[in-house]
Amino acid sequence: MPPATDTPATPSAAVARHILGFETDAAGDWIARLDCGHRRHIRHRPPLSEYPWIVDATGRAARVGAPIECERCGRCELPDGAAPYRTTDEFDETTLPAGLRRDHNTRPGVWGRAEVLAGRVRFVMPALAVDRVIEAGDHAIIPPELPHLVEPLGPVRMRVVFLRVPASG
Repeated sequence: MPPATDTPATPSAAVARHILGFETDAAGDWIARLDCGHRRHIRHRPPLSEYPWIVDATGRAARVGAPIECERCGRCELPDGAAPYRTTDEFDETTLPAGLRRDHNTRPGVWGRAEVLAGRVRFVMPALAVDRVIEAGDHAIIPPELPHLVEPLGPVRMRVVFLRVPASG
């Protein structure tokens, strides 16, 4: 099954995330572990990519906690291993909380999946230029900490599934 995505209107959007640490892949290339749950290859290959700090341990250590862009968050791709840990009750157009109808966001490291079970909602995520209608049977992927809102478009039944990536070393 391909990764769940919700392609934003701006396909080249990237979201600033923080580096948690580093690991290497089978070829020995460096991968940054990000606070969103994604992993990002970082290679110093001038002039295409300029990351001289990746080549030594001191440079890498100095970047732990630093921001770096995550294009996978910008494409609303769930990280590998993201697993549901909580699901809201079902809401309809009268029980949908006011907090979900205005800009709000998930906590650090927490992804959301807004699922429409019946009817339609408007889903808006300004940071990624997302403004679309979600119909019954469809969903929207919500990266951590990005403001978003939902607006019922008539009778609706929906819920939100919260996901996270298990912690790793």
